[in-house]
Amino acid sequence: MKSLMPKKSFVLLGERRTAQLNGESIRHHHRWTEFTTEEPTSKKQEEMKRNALLLFLWALALVTNVRCASKSREKTEFQDSIVVFFRPIYSSKVVSAKELIMMSNKVPVYDTLFVDRGDYNSIKNFIENKEVIRTDVKGIPEVYLKTKRGTVFLTQFNPLAVDIDGSPLAISMGMAYRINTCSKMYNYYTKEEISWDTLFREYSLPEDYHYHYDKYYQEFKNNGHKLDSIFIVKKRGVKLWLIARE
Repeated sequence: MKSLMPKKSFVLLGERRTAQLNGESIRHHHRWTEFTTEEPTSKKQEEMKRNALLLFLWALALVTNVRCASKSREKTEFQDSIVVFFRPIYSSKVVSAKELIMMSNKVPVYDTLFVDRGDYNSIKNFIENKEVIRTDVKGIPEVYLKTKRGTVFLTQFNPLAVDIDGSPLAISMGMAYRINTCSKMYNYYTKEEISWDTLFREYSLPEDYHYHYDKYYQEFKNNGHKLDSIFIVKKRGVKLWLIARE
């Protein structure tokens, strides 16, 4: 019958022999110790747990480092921005400036655009140092512009602007065009829609123009339900983020 006890062996830990050194006898002894050839299971388990813990801590440190770097970069690069919100639809129903703000608060930023510092500062200055004017022509709030210190509402593709109370603001055709080209809002409208208003009669449509929703209309042309979903997305609105390029 085989023994269930672990096999034992011996190992020589130290060796002492008798030798002659300068005529003196030096006595060395053999010293042995006993050990088992089978490593305890508990020791293996402890080592596996330790390795798993080290792997977890390494992964946690990596994720934390990435998140901290991302937040730091966001604070550094995106601490100053211009929000541009609009609804690329035409409706007979007029939406107030305050309603436009509430709509903007309900949708996430769809795209971030980096613009030249000069253009950025010019648009920011227009928003934060707006000038109320007296005029018989009053704009309709269709585009919402926001910085940390100001808000302005534009009539899309027209040199018309109002404040949150609906008072007319001074805006040049050049400024209206600059805002459109920097934010590329025109890409969310068809060429026909763009031609209805005055801005792109005065200026030519940029060469990089492409209708953003065209690919979806082509893809979903045989699916009425999905075509309806495009209109719903447009009705909710598009929020863009303008950042100055360093």
